Amino acid sequence: MKNRHFFSLPIIFSLILLISSCGLDSMVSKFNTLNFTVTPTQVEVHGGNIDIELEVKIPEKYFLKSAEADFRAMLAPSADSENKVFFDPVKLQGEKISSNGKTIGFITGGLFTYKGTIKYSEEMADYDLFATAIATMNDNSKSLGAVKVAEGVMATATRVMNSEVPAVSDHTYEKVTVLEETAVIYFTVNQSNVRYSQKSSDEIKKLKEFAKLGYETKNIEISSFASPEGTLDVNDKVSDNRANSTFSYAKKLMKQLKVDGAKNDDLYIQSSKGEDWRGFNKLVNSSDMKDKSKVLNIVRNQKDPQKREESIRDMAEIYDAIENDVLPKLRKATITLRVFEPKKTDEEIASLAIADPAQLDIKEMLYAASLIEDNSIKKTIYNATSKSFANDYRAYNNLAGIYIQEKNMNKAIDMLGKASKYNANAAEVKENQGIIAAIEGDYNKAASLYNSSNASDVNKGILAIKTGDYSSATSKLKGNDYNATLAKIMNGNPVVTTDNSAAGNYLNAIVNARTGNTDKCIEFLSKAIEIDANYKNEAKKDFEFKKLKDNVGFQALIN
Repeated sequence: MKNRHFFSLPIIFSLILLISSCGLDSMVSKFNTLNFTVTPTQVEVHGGNIDIELEVKIPEKYFLKSAEADFRAMLAPSADSENKVFFDPVKLQGEKISSNGKTIGFITGGLFTYKGTIKYSEEMADYDLFATAIATMNDNSKSLGAVKVAEGVMATATRVMNSEVPAVSDHTYEKVTVLEETAVIYFTVNQSNVRYSQKSSDEIKKLKEFAKLGYETKNIEISSFASPEGTLDVNDKVSDNRANSTFSYAKKLMKQLKVDGAKNDDLYIQSSKGEDWRGFNKLVNSSDMKDKSKVLNIVRNQKDPQKREESIRDMAEIYDAIENDVLPKLRKATITLRVFEPKKTDEEIASLAIADPAQLDIKEMLYAASLIEDNSIKKTIYNATSKSFANDYRAYNNLAGIYIQEKNMNKAIDMLGKASKYNANAAEVKENQGIIAAIEGDYNKAASLYNSSNASDVNKGILAIKTGDYSSATSKLKGNDYNATLAKIMNGNPVVTTDNSAAGNYLNAIVNARTGNTDKCIEFLSKAIEIDANYKNEAKKDFEFKKLKDNVGFQALIN
């Protein structure tokens, strides 16, 4: 009788696991034989993100037929660090696995491209890029390890300054305002004497009341016209005569009314306009006369004034309407008195805005704030303005602008909410909302708000750096200030900034590190650390200075 050997299920399962484990051990030990090509070769941050592409070549007889693996990239200070940031995984599978992963042949090996994106954060500054995977076979899983595929993270693009310029609502205050009143004097055909009835017209009465204001005179203008009937020479002479007679009457009237400067001939402007074809067109166009389009076509197309008049006279069916309703209104002269509206001095406005704001209107209050440099005083004025003129959005918007400068985003958001309540479509409100979105990292929202508000090139340029569009940033940011220089550097032009702040000196150190000018690099870095000691720790981690890690001068600065 033959002996039969029976194995229990647990024993069989253990054997399977042992065999699986031995197979996975082979994949673990040979994981470093995979070939990795990183694009770009230097891991960089653009638009706030790290984008990588790995071309992975798996050698022959590596990937087991019954195995699966979750492959992904990770950023970490070292392979065994607890601080790891993982990209999304991709599924790989052996030939015997029927799933939706990428199949890798055992005999042939395989090639695949891995792409990943993660949002950058400051703790990643001194991280390296690793390839890693977890393989599974017959319910047994093992980490295949981690292979460094790129060293360091270049994060210079993130050094963009939040130096957006808030949009300020216009005060619309005019330092000089000219007021004017015009009276029209009408004449009979070919006459130029100012009739008594015209001297007592309602328009002359209004002019007299206006003159009684007693404001400083800017000028007194007399213009005369003739209706386009008869010969050009006669009409020009009639217009001249009307100018002279009206001038004499106007000057006498101004003296009687004791208008400022009435005796000063330099304040008078006299002009004879001749035939008033512009007035003719306007009156005909606004009339309800028949065939008026034909009349207007004649005026437009016939350049000779004499032939033009003759052609119109030939239109017998409508000429009566022209003669009765149009021509009399063109036999005229005008007297225009222009005066300067009295204004408070800038000093008075600035003082009253604090001491007695009730004495100022909304334009004067907003203008007062524009005269002040101190933001605390500006806020006092804007707060007083918002109380007195609660339905006007401008004080709220301008307060928001100050809070943006002070990095008090909660207050800025609150003020913009109030501004938007009273004028949601105001361009400056949208632009300031866009600035906050850009600072908070919502770049799509910022771009939308900037586009709808015709935002400044400065703000658009700063956003372009943040989104990685360095060509656009360079075209919008002019000069050599900090952000303009950063845009040029990221666009491939290693120039230095004129900004002498700690950040500016640090940026110049980066430029000189890139161009291989070690002495200048250390000189600028030394200035940056002298101004702000925090840059010592930043330089320790900054991959821009990788070539200086063994430099004695560099080590002396950061240690």
